[in-house]
Amino acid sequence: MTQTPNLNSRRAQRYQEQQRNRQRRLFIGLAAAVIAIVLAAVGLTNLHRGSSAAPTASSGSTTTPTADPLPPVGSATPNGTFATLTGQRETIASLKGTPTLVWFVSTWCSSCQAGTKVMAQNLATIAHAGVHVKEIELYDDLGSTGPSMASFAKDLAGNQYNNPDWTFGISSLGLTKSYDPVGYLDIYYLINSAGKITYINSSPSATMPELLKAIKQI
Repeated sequence: MTQTPNLNSRRAQRYQEQQRNRQRRLFIGLAAAVIAIVLAAVGLTNLHRGSSAAPTASSGSTTTPTADPLPPVGSATPNGTFATLTGQRETIASLKGTPTLVWFVSTWCSSCQAGTKVMAQNLATIAHAGVHVKEIELYDDLGSTGPSMASFAKDLAGNQYNNPDWTFGISSLGLTKSYDPVGYLDIYYLINSAGKITYINSSPSATMPELLKAIKQI
């Protein structure tokens, strides 16, 4: 039979102190987890709000920018290379002359998967505006394991997979560092024919209306 601690004894006092310590550790652990979740949510929400809230040096934010901020709206596109799924090597510099949506994804990311389906549904509208889509897997899939870019694209783009207005590729390390230095899972840049960034946002599944509006103004 378990002996109930005597509240008047030293043993009971030690028992109560152990219980309080366990509660403190549990509370601290839960508080830390909640804070981490809130900070992550705030970061993603800020990016979803559009280029004005993205963490760039030109965002007008009063906070200190990160050591490697995103290329800001209005700047020339940093150059870099990526390989298409057909084995061709392309550069960002070669896109000059054609308005382009350069979209960086990770294949294991649920918003990227949903966004690819939404992109397929809106590709005709985007292409009609003269914009070509380059959907590029971030280097090494940001260090996590997901489906190959080929299976990702074929499964989610459906009958739009072979559309010449939509190219799928895989980023070099340098290109990922230039356009996604903070490791967003799902980020895109709208680039005009002069090679200037005109709009930045993320998750087309959630921001397609804003993207289509930005495309009309390119």
